[in-house]
Amino acid sequence: MLPSRVPAIEPHMAEIEHVSPDKLHLDLRNPRMPDQEFANENEVLEYLIQNYDIEELVLSILGAGWLDFESFIVLKKGMVVLEGNRRLAALRLIRDEKLRQAVGYTLPAVTAGGPGPTGEDPRSKDLKIPVRYVDSREEAYVFLGFKHINGPYKWKSLAKAKFASEWLDTAKADVETISRMLGDSHNTVLRLINGWRVLKRAEDAGFDPKSISGYELPISHIYTALPRPSVREFLGIQSRPAEVISENDISNDNLPKLLQLMTWIYGQGSKKAVVRRQNPDLNVLVRVLASKAALDELIATGDLDRAATRLTPPAERFDVAVREAAKATEDALLLVDGFDGSRLLIDIVTGIGRTALSMRNQMEEKIKSGNSDPLATFADNAPGKPKR
Repeated sequence: MLPSRVPAIEPHMAEIEHVSPDKLHLDLRNPRMPDQEFANENEVLEYLIQNYDIEELVLSILGAGWLDFESFIVLKKGMVVLEGNRRLAALRLIRDEKLRQAVGYTLPAVTAGGPGPTGEDPRSKDLKIPVRYVDSREEAYVFLGFKHINGPYKWKSLAKAKFASEWLDTAKADVETISRMLGDSHNTVLRLINGWRVLKRAEDAGFDPKSISGYELPISHIYTALPRPSVREFLGIQSRPAEVISENDISNDNLPKLLQLMTWIYGQGSKKAVVRRQNPDLNVLVRVLASKAALDELIATGDLDRAATRLTPPAERFDVAVREAAKATEDALLLVDGFDGSRLLIDIVTGIGRTALSMRNQMEEKIKSGNSDPLATFADNAPGKPKR
């Protein structure tokens, strides 16, 4: 049940009409696919076939017939389906042979012998499907948010982020209202919106998410980083973490830094991301941004591990290295019974001994030089000082 403060859905949205599926159109702006742009409905259909298990739905409809179990949500102007694109795609593939040829799709064989006793024949010219009309996309937001953001048919984070941001941009709701409608926390929705806005700002500056092959862009990386002080300082964001980021929060002068950050996080073209996993790599990157020495190293080398070494003082790094070397030699000593007489291993151990001796001598020299006063010689020869 939606909270009582959520605005009521328009009454006409509850009125169901039955229309032919041939009169409806697939949504070229489907929020489920936020990183895609489509020129026509055939492109939408091809993408749905490849990515959204349309075959499974086609098989179900062919086997059991069309079951009138849920209304389509349709934008009245243009008869665009806002909710139900997968079902419409399946019906159109079943009903239109020329369309199947155009998109290169072949109907699967069904051994059940056609529609079951409870479903209508999907090929029937008289088939009507239930629709509920809305006058704008905004009117459908409550329903779509309830069903997909936290309902049984959840969207991925990228789609959630776009949906929440576009909802906010309608100026008919604030973050708090959207959070209540979606049944999510204010902080989660704010992070999604800010992540999407920074992503779009980066795209406008030349970042191309489509150059990242193999997976959908994990927007959680950027929205997790954005509240951190070092990231905000790096990008020149002046607003508070609890506020919605506007386009002006990242100035044109800081766009090169934004592109650099996106490349470190996601990669770009031939440049690989330095963040391989959100944990621990993203946290390391956040710490590197707060250190000038580490940041300079990252910019110069593109190596996050090397940059991370600059976060630890040299004395502490040396201490850790010596202790690790001691532990490794002690572990090897415990296994000496397994020595097979190899001269090569003897040479290696001899080298280790020489290295250790050289390191010890340098450490002793450092202690001696550290205890001496470089001005003492001059003091001893100062004019007027009595000779012994």
